[in-house]
Amino acid sequence: MSYWRSIPQTLLEHPPEWREVTAVATANASLSFAALREGVLRCASWLAEAGIGPGDRVAVCLPKGLVAAQAIYGILAAGAAYVPLPEDGPLARLRATLVSVQPKLLLTTAETAARLAAGVGDPTLSEMRVVALDVRDGAIAQHVASAVVATPPLSVPPESLAAIYFTSGSTGEPKGVMLSHRNLAAIADWMARIHEHRPGDRLVALSALHYVAAIELFYPAMSGCRIFLPGDRETMFPDRVAQIMEWENVTHVTMAATALRLLFEGGDLARRRLDDLRHVTFFGEPLPATLLDSIMAALPRARFLNSYGATEAYNMLSYYPSRPLPAGPLSIGRPMPYYDVSLRDDDGREVAPGEIGEICAAGPLVMSGYWNAPELTASRRFDGRADSYRTGDLARVGEDGLWHLVGRRDGLVKLRGHRFDLGEIEAVLRLHPSVREAFAFAVPPFGSTSVEIQAVIQVEGDGLLEAALRRLCAERLPRYARPGRILALARLPLLASGKVDRQALLAMLSRD
Repeated sequence: MSYWRSIPQTLLEHPPEWREVTAVATANASLSFAALREGVLRCASWLAEAGIGPGDRVAVCLPKGLVAAQAIYGILAAGAAYVPLPEDGPLARLRATLVSVQPKLLLTTAETAARLAAGVGDPTLSEMRVVALDVRDGAIAQHVASAVVATPPLSVPPESLAAIYFTSGSTGEPKGVMLSHRNLAAIADWMARIHEHRPGDRLVALSALHYVAAIELFYPAMSGCRIFLPGDRETMFPDRVAQIMEWENVTHVTMAATALRLLFEGGDLARRRLDDLRHVTFFGEPLPATLLDSIMAALPRARFLNSYGATEAYNMLSYYPSRPLPAGPLSIGRPMPYYDVSLRDDDGREVAPGEIGEICAAGPLVMSGYWNAPELTASRRFDGRADSYRTGDLARVGEDGLWHLVGRRDGLVKLRGHRFDLGEIEAVLRLHPSVREAFAFAVPPFGSTSVEIQAVIQVEGDGLLEAALRRLCAERLPRYARPGRILALARLPLLASGKVDRQALLAMLSRD
């Protein structure tokens, strides 16, 4: 970006013709750009009166809706940082996050406030100011409505903290990813461009607020589009999601690949009128080419964007796959123009063309760092750049210029003296037509200090499947890398983000 404006500045300086256009909507209410602007200014003024300013953190533990949207915009307009937390998440984790972040204020519902207050005991939580907001009618609540609408927000340094998103913990302990005001503005600006948003477009926000994909909440400020906010429980039901997309005449939708699969299988798309849908972005998990081909056939008017990224570096690579799809795993695309993306070895040197390396990215969208973890932050940087990120994912570039994932650095395990990538085992298991998804783990057998390979697969019923898989593994994998156990499931446990919960799968293997 050659210039920079904060998210609130962009919203407050919207063109006059947008004034009465709907910016944000739910099933029961909506806000025009003018109403959203007034709510944001009231919220920012109220926060300033409460002593909230640059550098302060405000935790937001609210259901997705108009109040939460105004609160998040308002926190940014006050120059502070928001910390989105899952309203229905485990209480112990919620408390631990609050203790770690030490927010000056917590905005939540009366119900969640009561849950937190029960048996507190930690001084940080006892002293934290908690404000319970009424979210029923979509107004910014009586506390904020009484505030005097102030002039536009103060100027905020671009590198000051704007948000802390905690990772899902799908591969370990959750980490607090810090994003600056510049990070947020750059992400929202570039995503609106990549998705070709324009005034009159209609979006639906399917991600929970505590996942970075919910940054789509800021897209209306960038392009004048409208975004619909369904409840988090509604998004759990594919038929309901399809119904909302039809009713809203949605033009753009972004969702985890697993959610897209469920929408195709349970959304009854054949009877839906989705003629206005022209852009579908999916991310997070690999989709089998045969399945994606069927999904694309069901939504022939839409372009599909396969997006690769992380909370630490949003949407690093992407591409538009076209039919007929090539056989084998889908590519993750090509580097996006707002990143400097490269493949590097363990010493941080770029690898030769065609060789496998770790995906590394640098640019204005890269996180500021991890909350309270300077050593971890430093370990993810390269070339001494403060705007760089080592992903831990391994890839190679094909002759056609498309990038292909081959595994993870932490997926390399030592088996009988041999280093082997768990991703290769998963890829072999997925070759069977009845296997929809596969996950391999190096698990210590009971009473042993060694490890053996165990796998979890999602299947479409086949009584002879295990024997067939063992034959397949015998043909393609060395003996030491063949799974000693294969656990077949009809459904996989999912995180709220829509990604597969790998920790839950590992727990199943350890328990059974």
